[in-house]
Amino acid sequence: MQPARSSTWRAADEACGRRPMSPAIRLLLAAFLAIICLGSRAAAAVEVVFIPSQDGKLQLPGHWFKATAAGPRPVVVTLHGCGGALDEKGNLNRSYTRDAGYFNDERMHVLVLESFTPRGETSICETPSSRRSIHEEQRRDDVFAAIQWLARQPTVDKDRIAVMGRSHGGSTVLSVLDRTDKAVQAQSIQPRAAIALYPGCAKFVRMWDYEISAPLLLLAGELDDWTPARECVKLHARLKRAHEDAPVDLVVYPGSHHGFDGVAPVQQRSNVGNTRSGSATVGGNPEAREKAHGRLFEFLSAQLGTPLLLTHEERFKGHRYLLPPASGFARIDDIAALPLNEKGHARYEHYLGLGPPKAFAITEKGGWHFRSNDARAMRTSMEPCRKANVKCWLYAVDDRVVWSPDSSARIDSARLQPNLP
Repeated sequence: MQPARSSTWRAADEACGRRPMSPAIRLLLAAFLAIICLGSRAAAAVEVVFIPSQDGKLQLPGHWFKATAAGPRPVVVTLHGCGGALDEKGNLNRSYTRDAGYFNDERMHVLVLESFTPRGETSICETPSSRRSIHEEQRRDDVFAAIQWLARQPTVDKDRIAVMGRSHGGSTVLSVLDRTDKAVQAQSIQPRAAIALYPGCAKFVRMWDYEISAPLLLLAGELDDWTPARECVKLHARLKRAHEDAPVDLVVYPGSHHGFDGVAPVQQRSNVGNTRSGSATVGGNPEAREKAHGRLFEFLSAQLGTPLLLTHEERFKGHRYLLPPASGFARIDDIAALPLNEKGHARYEHYLGLGPPKAFAITEKGGWHFRSNDARAMRTSMEPCRKANVKCWLYAVDDRVVWSPDSSARIDSARLQPNLP
């Protein structure tokens, strides 16, 4: 969920010296901004690294989320869709940070690999497949370059690397697993397991000899009109016909569209380059999202030999910080009690309809920030304040108001206590 666009948020950009610039320049400065603007705790959570491409011509940006654990640990390489991994400001989309937190809690490292900006693109969704300058094969090579980089990291178990992608990233996963391709065969280190969410399967159905090199989990939406699930059903059936014991599982979620595991509402997207109508229906399905996320963690646990530390309930609906008690200041639905203006009241009303875990924070300057469907919502809702050097405090967490009129009793980031296993 995007936060409200308050004056405090704009101040965060100013405080970090952000001016309009190209995505490539943003990436080059990202490592410095992480240190200067995010502070030491956030900088430790994510590091921007640059990985040489296989041909040595490019530096591929990677957002490296290192798990806190002793000994070499498994890694999940995450691949973005056709819209890229960055938002309109050139920052990593929050969904990747949220997902990385889930994996880090299970003591798995995460590398979000960015393939577009070093090639001068930010999105290829609007371009027909036949006219795209970036294809799955190039991104496949990026993945193997990243695997080689990971294998050199002392904290990484090179024998337990998984690859996961959504949409175009999911199609890239299928290319990475193509054991009949000579470029794949030439790689000394192969992924241990792979997950493809709503990938474009049609291309691989047309490849008569396609076989997979590692266990694969396919997750698709029944109503997907962008990358139709029926093509993945065909691919799954053909792989099983060729080899009855082929390590491929397919789940098709009823009533679900493209992007069913996201939190955005279902809507019609126009200017889509590779559908007949030029449009597609995209958006989340809460029931499918919960089942799919649970399934992928069970799959990775089994394939990587890593017992899960959290239950699905704890992971997706619990907070990573101790839940503060209700303060008694107001009922959760008493919008008028919120010490903000009418616009703030409207955003709080919107917040009330969002799913937990969630938190709503108020700034000393009358601004607000909130996060939902985020196990770290209490901290991330206040993160923009720290960037801008502005004080802020929690007003509400889930179904309770925790605000106090006494500023000395309010809860800021420093008062949060971890609630981790």
